Amino acid sequence: MNSISQETPKEQAQTENPPAKVARLRLDRSLADQISFNEAEQLAHWTGLRRLKLDPGTLERHYLFVDGDDSDIVARFDFLRTMVGGAMLEHGILRLGVCGPTAGCGASFVAANLALSMARRPSTRVMLADFDLRNPALARLFGATAPGPLGDVLAGNRPAIEHLRLVTDNLAVMLNSQPVQHSAELLQEPDTGLALREIRDHYGPTVELYDLPPLLGNDQTLSFLPELDGLLLVADGTVTTAADLREAERLFEGRTRLVGLVLNRGEIRPPLHVTIGNLLGRLFGRRKKV
Repeated sequence: MNSISQETPKEQAQTENPPAKVARLRLDRSLADQISFNEAEQLAHWTGLRRLKLDPGTLERHYLFVDGDDSDIVARFDFLRTMVGGAMLEHGILRLGVCGPTAGCGASFVAANLALSMARRPSTRVMLADFDLRNPALARLFGATAPGPLGDVLAGNRPAIEHLRLVTDNLAVMLNSQPVQHSAELLQEPDTGLALREIRDHYGPTVELYDLPPLLGNDQTLSFLPELDGLLLVADGTVTTAADLREAERLFEGRTRLVGLVLNRGEIRPPLHVTIGNLLGRLFGRRKKV
């Protein structure tokens, strides 16, 4: 469906709903923090979301197993779920970003499979959002059509209920149909944080996963770090260098907590092995002090 909503005549828009903030929970920022829903209401909102139409063939080609079929990939991501979930529980992490130091490390693949694995736990409600706004990939991975530009939701021009879709009973996704040219600027706007808080209050996800752009080469992910509780870094053993990891660590150090490092492909070359060892040593060293 190409049309998202019907146009409102200019004269009618001036006398009825504000055209730029239609159907948003916030009509006034001073009231936004006062709006809250109990667990039963959040669950009702969640279960009322529309289902995403999936293409099983595309899912299989992209190694996404919605039903948790018995496979080596599912087992690996279930293990990652346990490790990452433990770190998130230990440090009170709700909002987790997933990214690589550079492009092509497989962060979207890891984020999607981790979300599917987490959502297989009956007590969870997982939200997975495509926040690589310039190069959205999750719709392609799921073989689905995004309901519209995610930038409209973050800017407050479209309600989240029109955009969130259920993949499974416990997994909702925010896909993106259109690249956002000034993505870093949008992510730094107060509207983005407010939109996410409204989604959090309305639907009560127990885990929020954000598929993010690479840390190096642009400021998109850096712009969004203040909204995150932690970061999962994805390295590619065939392309990621020790220098990439050191520079990535320098950028997120002091801005958010590293909860883990995933080696997506390839063998660990000697220089990279040393850097990964040092990085994980500092990571687990910090945990022991907590």
